[in-house]
Amino acid sequence: MITVTRDFVRMFNPAVKALFQDAYDAQRNLASSLATFVDSSLPQEDYSFIGQIPIMQQWTDERSIKALKEYGFTITNKKFEATIGIQREVLEDERWGAIKMRIMGLADAAVAHYDQILFSLINGNGNAYDGTAFYHANHSNLTSGASSALSATSLATGVAAMRKQKLDNGEPMDVNPTHLLVPPDLEMVARQLVNSSFYPSEAGAGKPGNMATNIWRGQFEVVVSPRLTTATEWHLLDCSKRVKPFIVQQRVPITLESMDTDRESDSVFLRDEFLYGVRSRDNAGFGLYQLAYKSAGA
Repeated sequence: MITVTRDFVRMFNPAVKALFQDAYDAQRNLASSLATFVDSSLPQEDYSFIGQIPIMQQWTDERSIKALKEYGFTITNKKFEATIGIQREVLEDERWGAIKMRIMGLADAAVAHYDQILFSLINGNGNAYDGTAFYHANHSNLTSGASSALSATSLATGVAAMRKQKLDNGEPMDVNPTHLLVPPDLEMVARQLVNSSFYPSEAGAGKPGNMATNIWRGQFEVVVSPRLTTATEWHLLDCSKRVKPFIVQQRVPITLESMDTDRESDSVFLRDEFLYGVRSRDNAGFGLYQLAYKSAGA
């Protein structure tokens, strides 16, 4: 049996941090694909520049300076944490497998954090930079009704709507949808639409027939998330640009901390356990609504 001294815990701590980091780095969340990660240096950041993209034009006299419009938004950083306790007897009995599982579970929670704040944003559908809900008919990026169910036809409608999107100055944005985001209920339909060699719908009036070549094959990456709130909604996203549809703002990236080097600390003295936790300061916000399209699917 190991005698758990202060020096032992201090030597044990780097191994815990290395295990956590390895487990954290080995995983990937959806947020890393769907959102632009932005470093923050203040409690909140201003994004009044979103949507204010100039275009090249002939220089005939003086430069035409594009001033910022009045609208915009801020993303306020919030503080998040997750904490576990490792009992002293677990260390004394050298139960390394149990310790590894706890630390890896903490890494899982850390990886999932960015998806949690991202999908909370998507499901809440707050305002975009112009003061209108991100997904809104006025943005030409929201549809509903029976014809909006995921199919080859409705997918074509969504792609066309995205390709027609323009900047505030009227210039086409050259949107190129790259991701098809669906709930688990639509995963099979989505993968058939994207991966089938032939047109995945029945033949009928105005349809090419199910033996025709599927033009959507390989056009989108299918991403599936149970965090979407309905079983019928689906989203098309263009994540190929520098500014993606969503923003994850990081003031303090996820960091593993410990309360384990002082044997007289409250956790050790009162509860006979050593505490490890992750902490971050961050938040999510909307990028360019022109790069996202949502169908309610019903």
